[in-house]
Formats: sequence, C-alpha cells, structure tokens
Amino acid sequence: MKRGVTIFLLLFLAATATPSHGKQASKTTGQPMKKYVTEQATFVLYLPEGWKASEGDQGNFKTLFISDPRGLYGVAMFYGVSPTGGDVVALASLFANRIRNQFPDLALPKVMASPDQKRVVFDGVYTDAQKRRREFRCWVSGGDGNFTYSSIEVPEGQLTGSKPLLLTILSNVRIMKGAFQVRSASAKIPMVQARLYDGSATFQIPQDWKYQSFGTGYFIAKDADGVSTFMVAGAEAVTPQLGVRNAPGLVVSSYLAPHQALQFFAGRQGLLTNMQFLQVIPRQDLSQQIGQVYTSGPVTAEEFLYSFISQGHKCKGYSFGISFGSRLNTNWRLWHMTVAAPADQFEAFAPNFAIMCQSYKINDKFAQDYIARGMVRLRQMQQETARMVSRNAQEIRQMMQAAYDERQRSMDYIDYQRTNYIRGNSDWISTMEGGTIYQSDRWGTKNTATGEYYEGQAYNYFNFTGKNPKYNEQMQEINSRALYEQYKKGIP
Repeated sequence: MKRGVTIFLLLFLAATATPSHGKQASKTTGQPMKKYVTEQATFVLYLPEGWKASEGDQGNFKTLFISDPRGLYGVAMFYGVSPTGGDVVALASLFANRIRNQFPDLALPKVMASPDQKRVVFDGVYTDAQKRRREFRCWVSGGDGNFTYSSIEVPEGQLTGSKPLLLTILSNVRIMKGAFQVRSASAKIPMVQARLYDGSATFQIPQDWKYQSFGTGYFIAKDADGVSTFMVAGAEAVTPQLGVRNAPGLVVSSYLAPHQALQFFAGRQGLLTNMQFLQVIPRQDLSQQIGQVYTSGPVTAEEFLYSFISQGHKCKGYSFGISFGSRLNTNWRLWHMTVAAPADQFEAFAPNFAIMCQSYKINDKFAQDYIARGMVRLRQMQQETARMVSRNAQEIRQMMQAAYDERQRSMDYIDYQRTNYIRGNSDWISTMEGGTIYQSDRWGTKNTATGEYYEGQAYNYFNFTGKNPKYNEQMQEINSRALYEQYKKGIP
C-alpha cells in the first residue's frame, strides 16, 4: 500500500492534470493546417480547421491539450520539472498508475524503455466514462530533472491510421522563446532518520526539522518556521446513533469520508481555515484490500489535494487518509498521512515530501506486540460499548416505564372522573378534620371516616356546595389530578 501511496503523492504534487483521456478529438486527414497561438502565448502550433487547443500551468510544468470538434481524437503534451527527478521509468509509472486509477480496466499491451532508461514509450487501452473503448500511445523522456510527456489518443483500432495526422500536430508544437523557463529540479534536502520514542515507527525528515510524538505510530514534524509539516495522525468520533450528547472528551459525528473527516476534525480544533479541495481521488482498490483484513465495518481510502489558511499563511496540503467505521455504526476513526507547505513552495518541495512519506515504517516487532495489545483493547472497547449500549437501553426502559406509569396515572384519574359522573358522586376534603373525605351522592353526603350521613336536598350531589355539615368550613372538592393522587387512598 505504501508504494501506491507514494506514486499518487508524486502525481498530486506535480501532475494533478494528466492527459485528457476521455476528452479526445476528431480524425482528419489531408486538411490544411492553420497556425495557432495558445491563450498565454506559451505554445505555437498548427491545427486542422475546427480543432482546439488549451494550455495550463501546473506550477513546475506547462500543459497543452488539443482536441477535434467531435471529441474523438486528441493530443497532449507536458513540459517541465519532473517530480521523480532523473528517474524517467518512475515518472512513466506515475502517469500510467494515475490513468489506471481513473479507468481500472486499463491494459498496457506494450511498454518499452531505452537502454539508458531516459525514454519510455507505452501503449494503453481502456474503457472511458461513456463506455467507449479507447487506445493511446505515450512518450516520456527526461533525465536531467526536467521531462517531456506526449500522448496521442483515438478510438480503439484506429491508432495506426490516425498516427500521421496526430504526430504531425505533435511534432509541430513549439514553445515561444522566453514564454516559459524550465526551472531546475529542486535539490533533494539531506534527511535524517527519526524514531518515535516508543519505538513504534521510523521515518526521515530534513536535518533542521523537529518532531513530536503523540501516540503509537503518530507524530508531527515541522520546519524551523513551523509552517511546513509532515504528520501521521488519527482522530476518533462516536456517532449520533449511540445517543451520547455533550459528553466531555467525546466528538460526535456521523461516519465521514477521509477528506470530509480531516476537514471536520481540523476545523473543530481550529488548526486551519478556509479549506478548499483541489482534487479528491477515491482509492477503491486500497479500500477493498484493507476491507479484506479489517472486517469490523466500512473502510474508505482517499487521496486529496487542498489549499487552506494556517497561521495567516496560504498553504497547500496533500493527504492520504482512511476512514474506519464500525458494523454497529456506533463509532469510527480517521487515519491519515499528511504533508503541507506554503502554497508557493509546495511543488518545489514535492520530491522531498515523497521521500519523507515513503520512509515511514512501522516497527515489525512493535506491530506484533501492538496487535496483541490491540486485541485486548478491542475487547475492552467492546465491553465498554456493550456497557454504554446497556446503559442507554436501561435509560430507554426507564423512560418507557415512566411514560407508561404516567399514562396509567392519567387513566386512573380519568376513570375516577367518569365513574363519579355516572354514579352521581362528588368527593370533598375537610382540612379541619385532618383530610377526612366527605362523599355526596344522589340523596345526601357521608363522612367516610365516621360513617355519619346527612340526608336532604341541601346535601345531595346536585345541590351540595361543600359546606361542612359539622364545622364552619368550606371544603375543597377533589377536582384535579393532583388532589386525586394525594387523597385517593381515602376515597371509597
């Protein structure tokens, strides 16, 4: 997995825009050519009528894309500083792997390299997003720290017949004098080996960088200014489904893809602002590989390039991240490897970032011990989760029981009111007699404590107003649920 990460890191840092595979141009033969100057006057070329060309600037190199009106045939050219230094084979692998990541069925039927390894040619066949079969040929050359990438692309089976025209277009591309100066490849900075204090991992960083360990396999390394960074880190969250709110030290969030997760955690901690994603590439191939080992829940792997503001500086960053979920959807965590630098220095420092990322290694013995400890910790987490779920279940049961009891009490009072109405009864409370209940019916009123009964029209249910027959007292009628529940034991 580490090699795949390194290849794509290099691609992000130096070639986020690859040849326009899937954006091709139309076949034309025997047509007169017209001179064409690109928008920024970097390239001069000759095109058939109706063809279009566009140029781009990727910092360390210029790009040129040429297409016909119908989008079937195309030509592309890159020219600039190589992200792999003098290793042309590695650069060709970088481009080929980038295409394969976009089009998984890519096949390379022919790959050839010159004896001095300074020139590589490869043919490719793939299915584009419109389900069309495409084929292309690429030429990559370099060796002095700079490179040239050229490609032609056509519908499958038409490469031989289209080559004369497309190669004529490609061979007549000229760079305007003074329009673009190829910069020298950035010098590789001397590195030193670093080892985390617990022995869990080793990695390389520039000699003047300092690092700080903060957990097993985790660290952050910074330059003297504290702006350029290299880190391996992680973060954890519980999901809203767990029912935990406002718990100290707990972060609550639904499961997020790595680029969203990093933005969420970093923003929450105030580490960066104005994070803008320049490119996000899902790594389904790695997700599937990791998923064969990690079976506790969903896995999402991504690479992403982004800009942000940190300490008042405009910066650029690259991250390779993995989000690990849980089958019960109760918690999840993010693991990521990240490099970042001021935006105007990022591309120039790319080869050094690649070396640093590739150097990160977990100590094998430590990993074995860690796995053993991890299994113990996993069991503890399972027990804690079970207790938490059990506690939540108990709280839910208590809430349901309380709601049930409340409904029962309400029904009791409603039943009491209904029964009294049907029978023609009303109940009264005598405070002078210590809460004695008097009950009136259709014929009179009875003291339920002594059995005394007062008959007559003034004491029946229809006319009795609550005046105590024995004492000068206005009694309180039981006409609320609170009074009913307080005195119901004395009600006959």
